Amino acid sequence: MKGGRITIPKEVREKLGIKDGDFVDFLLTRYGSNKIIKFEFDWKKAMKQIDSLRKRKLLLS
Repeated sequence: MKGGRITIPKEVREKLGIKDGDFVDFLLTRYGSNKIIKFEFDWKKAMKQIDSLRKRKLLLS
């Protein structure tokens, strides 16, 4: 895997259940706040999570 790596503070990783190698996305809401979403390897579940955020108008796109 190349590039796109970031460091997330340990406390945040623990709270969100993020482990080394997990895929996450950062979403900017229409209200200006950020959301970190951990993508599961169950892509159907991940897409449902994204659709849910879109329906609740928490995503800009």
